[in-house]
Amino acid sequence: MQDIEARLKTKGIRQQDFRAVCSVLLSKGFLARSDGGDATRLYDIASRCEAELSEYLSFAFPVVLLNTLRPPHFRVIPSHHRDISLVEPDEDLEMRREVKQSVVQSLAAALLALRMLYDEQLLEKKIDVSGRISVKLTELALFMNSTFAIGLPQTKTDQRALFMKLKKHGAIDIRIEALGDEDAVIVIRPEILTLVLEQNVRAAQAAFEARADAATMNIEPAPSLEQTADATNELSADARSAQIITLERPERGPTSRARPDG
Repeated sequence: MQDIEARLKTKGIRQQDFRAVCSVLLSKGFLARSDGGDATRLYDIASRCEAELSEYLSFAFPVVLLNTLRPPHFRVIPSHHRDISLVEPDEDLEMRREVKQSVVQSLAAALLALRMLYDEQLLEKKIDVSGRISVKLTELALFMNSTFAIGLPQTKTDQRALFMKLKKHGAIDIRIEALGDEDAVIVIRPEILTLVLEQNVRAAQAAFEARADAATMNIEPAPSLEQTADATNELSADARSAQIITLERPERGPTSRARPDG
């Protein structure tokens, strides 16, 4: 660690700025230049000390730092190299902020739906200069229901938790206070491409198609969404690490450089 401190000093990077970058990455999971303001300043600092960041984070936490150039953002994902003495690394990443079990299924379906909607709109070139795509909240709900037979959470509290989670991890931008409005607009960020990989989408589609076929033939259904999420963990190490779904922990009771695929 002394070597890192010396290198930061040589680059003219203050320790408090380095700590601020680490804090954002570990609490939010990503740092995007396009967010403007302090995020842009911290992103530029992170770009100057990417090697030191990657070295420190991979040493201190079971995570890997990814630097994606288009759009420019850093993301930390759980490492597949896990120390048996540690609790699940996603608990460290989430800083013990747990998600209720009732929201977990909707979160998985929403992430897959957002990626699929993004790909669909991208093909139709309905995209702004920043690579963002706008859809209505009702469109997302309809897509989730028609594709996965899973809707948005029923209570306002759970809906708020879901969209705050999606927003926190850089999947969307939305005015949380506008969730009660049927015309509310969701902006799908291009960072969704590093949250949900194409392999994940294909695996989920195959599982749900198999389930639909099984229901039609009146045979035992294929795995549920939770089991599908588990099954995707059998993908390659890179694909497994990139699933933001694995970051979520159900609530309990009283640097490698990457370019997005697709």
